[in-house]
Amino acid sequence: MEGSVLTGGLTHKDRTGTLIDWNLCFDVCGKSSHRAFKSGTPAFMAPILLEDEQIPRRTLGHDMESFFAVIIWIATFNYDDEDAFQAKPLAKILLDHFKAPADIANAKGNWFKDPESFRRRITDHFEPLYRENREFRVCLLKLRKILYPASQEDDLGLGDLDLGDPDKNNNKVTEDAADPMKEDLFRQCMKEIDDYLGETDGCDEIEEIGRRKAAKGTDGEGA
Repeated sequence: MEGSVLTGGLTHKDRTGTLIDWNLCFDVCGKSSHRAFKSGTPAFMAPILLEDEQIPRRTLGHDMESFFAVIIWIATFNYDDEDAFQAKPLAKILLDHFKAPADIANAKGNWFKDPESFRRRITDHFEPLYRENREFRVCLLKLRKILYPASQEDDLGLGDLDLGDPDKNNNKVTEDAADPMKEDLFRQCMKEIDDYLGETDGCDEIEEIGRRKAAKGTDGEGA
């Protein structure tokens, strides 16, 4: 991008680079013959990837779950007091090197799927800048409901609750022929993030990628 402060005004015409570690990549269908589905940093991985059950592919939904975990980490981290940070529930579990991946998966599942647990264990321990930002917390709650739909009862009376399809947007139902890579779930999350930021950049980029893919007529294999 010309004029970007991040590149000092340089563009692709001024600098080139080489993508490496192709053996660690997935194709756009989430398949790979070289990389294990469960590779990654446990603290930021989707809970299902930390469990023993097999899945057919990694999806955009799993990537968005990782982004969700990173946002929570940033909002919780105390740059000035490491001891205070390590005393928080998030750090106690995720920084414990003796915890097995399954333990981390269970902790995340309990935190993210249960609204009361999410408040007591996560948002109540945010740093003031994030805890006092109502719009930020609302955005997080919307993302959580999209990613972990079992918690749809948030702030609703049971009499008004519409459970709908229990498998809708469920990341465990990864073999959905209509949307195997969970692109719709990813778009929903990007819409909420864009709305919070007051922009449309994320959704616009997704649509542009879709247009380019359609123009090339590719099925995504080997991309």
